[in-house]
Amino acid sequence: MSIKGFHLIFIAIAALFCAGFGVWALFLDEKESAPLFGIFTLIASVVLVVYGFYFRRKSKDIIV
Repeated sequence: MSIKGFHLIFIAIAALFCAGFGVWALFLDEKESAPLFGIFTLIASVVLVVYGFYFRRKSKDIIV
């Protein structure tokens, strides 16, 4: 497996874990900062997906 493939898989796994944590944090019954963490991690998961597409497009011709 190339470093490009490993990087893309690592980004996908990180985005899935971020999204899972965000959904879990949103459904906690605490009224403190858990929903805030949920929103931030869901935003982070979207940013990771966007970065994954950006990296794939950018490294198409550079990294084999």
